[in-house]
Amino acid sequence: MGAFTVETTQRPAVAGVPSGLAAAAPKSPAKSPAKIRFEALAGPTVALGRQLPNIVVALLTPAALVALAMGLWRVGADLDWAGAFPIVGGFFAHWQVWIVLSAALKTLSSALLSWDARSRQISEENLPRF
Repeated sequence: MGAFTVETTQRPAVAGVPSGLAAAAPKSPAKSPAKIRFEALAGPTVALGRQLPNIVVALLTPAALVALAMGLWRVGADLDWAGAFPIVGGFFAHWQVWIVLSAALKTLSSALLSWDARSRQISEENLPRF
């Protein structure tokens, strides 16, 4: 019923090491039912948490482009190169606001992307090695 579907697949063994999912899965449900229930509840949450920065970046980049287009449109309207700008008064009637907003959104997007890469690298370094 959600907007995202989360699927878990086992990765192939690398250099003869078995998959982490196969090693973590219990051998029989009767021995540890609480562990199965915990994994079933935590799996989609962790996967969505890892995807969330990429989803936000995917939304911030087009928003930055729209803000840049609005800023350029306003500049063109001021120079009589384009049609009338729809916002005629107020804070957002100035082209400087749109250009700065575009730069800020793109900077935020880039910072979020690099933060996500660093946090993934740190979390992969802290994984237990079997």
